[in-house]
Amino acid sequence: MTAFGSAVGFGVVFLLVVVAASALGCAVVAVGGRALAARGPVAERRAAALAAVVPPIAGVLVVAALALHSATTIDHCEAHDHHAHLCVAHGGAWLARPWAVAVAAAATVVTIGRAALLLATLVGARARVRTLAAVAEVVDDVRVVDSPRRFCFVAGVRRPAIYASTAALRALADDERAAMLAHERAHVRARDLLWRRALEVATLVAAPLAPGFLARRWDDATERLRDRDAARATDPAAVAHALIAMCRGEAAWAASMNYAPPVHALTRRVEAVLATPDDEPRGARRLAIVAAALGAAVIVALVAFVDPIHHALETLLG
Repeated sequence: MTAFGSAVGFGVVFLLVVVAASALGCAVVAVGGRALAARGPVAERRAAALAAVVPPIAGVLVVAALALHSATTIDHCEAHDHHAHLCVAHGGAWLARPWAVAVAAAATVVTIGRAALLLATLVGARARVRTLAAVAEVVDDVRVVDSPRRFCFVAGVRRPAIYASTAALRALADDERAAMLAHERAHVRARDLLWRRALEVATLVAAPLAPGFLARRWDDATERLRDRDAARATDPAAVAHALIAMCRGEAAWAASMNYAPPVHALTRRVEAVLATPDDEPRGARRLAIVAAALGAAVIVALVAFVDPIHHALETLLG
């Protein structure tokens, strides 16, 4: 029972850190949207990824520091018996706090629910892609599907492949078709689907609404980034014309990076690709440096002040 109680206590701390950091990260991404946009899609994508990945890492680091501190320092639990302890040896008192048990149970249910929904989405998408693969004709590196619906997307995490319909290929001029396929090949080279799945896994434990918000921001930045790659490989005007032509058709759905943009994203993507700069602003690199510096500072502070942090959390929560 002591071990289970300790798990509840440390679980509450983990959830507190992750939800607070996740909410803060989303707020920074939302408030700083214009500043990030001015620095280009790489900076926008990196900010969304950091807001997704940093919170669970921070939660693990805090819990690990507290657990290590409780296991390696002088036992103070008997001298401070007025609250439950974040301690590997005396954590049973957390089971006597109904709110803590309820919070831990609710967080577990939500996480399992998110994981189940993600798994169901991936399984369903994989089944649909297998159906397309069975009827597709491979032309170079593209799997062409005879269909009256316009679609072109990349599917597959381990072995990403491009799927395009005959309707989409026939609807585009030669330069537009080349631009569309260059966009999808850029997705394949960058392993975007793999990174997208990693982001979804990272946000299984996150603040409410954070997973969808960060995924949309990451997707939007990634699509504009691949538009830029395609523009460099072909022609910006051809990319823009292909986007408009694909938006006019009925796009097929899959859990993938789909070239056909939603109508609300079309204007922004066309404007962005026609105004593509030659080089990415330095803001993306600076963002990574700042994030790394802040992370190092937090780790140093956690190690240096683990004892007062430990006792403060016990007093606050226990």
